[in-house]
Amino acid sequence: MAGKVVRLRPRRHDAIAEALQLALELPLGLQQSSLDDLAEALGRYEPASTWTYTMISREQQRLVVKLINAGPKPAITSRVWLVVLSHIQLETGEIMAGRARIAEDAETTPQEASRALSRLADMGALSRLRPGRYAINPHVGWAGSLAKREAAAKDASSLRVMEGGRGTPT
Repeated sequence: MAGKVVRLRPRRHDAIAEALQLALELPLGLQQSSLDDLAEALGRYEPASTWTYTMISREQQRLVVKLINAGPKPAITSRVWLVVLSHIQLETGEIMAGRARIAEDAETTPQEASRALSRLADMGALSRLRPGRYAINPHVGWAGSLAKREAAAKDASSLRVMEGGRGTPT
């Protein structure tokens, strides 16, 4: 009989993750760069007992690709989109990486990452939570339970064709 592989995790990581989550939720008036740093730290300390899977709607993903290709700078926007999918917080859909981390992972500049995030929000693939903070549109993708995705999707808008793109998706 094969043994079970268990990931050991220091107890203090749970306390750190709870404290970071609380700091992000409180209206402390922190600067955006501080909020980004806290969100990235939470991503490092957040419990991950198993692999986290991101569910993507096949139909919506095809539409996202068409909208990205029809818009400006499709290569950068595609790279940012793929990176964003790896930073989705379980059960909330929030992107738990700041623009500097996204830019590093997508091999672009923070300014280009910000512009790509804005394009993704304008097309509806992402929702803008507040300046510099985004979540995946639950109609497009989700990490976590389907019941929470359905609840989040009730208030989310669907994807939309952007004005001024290079062409109209078919």
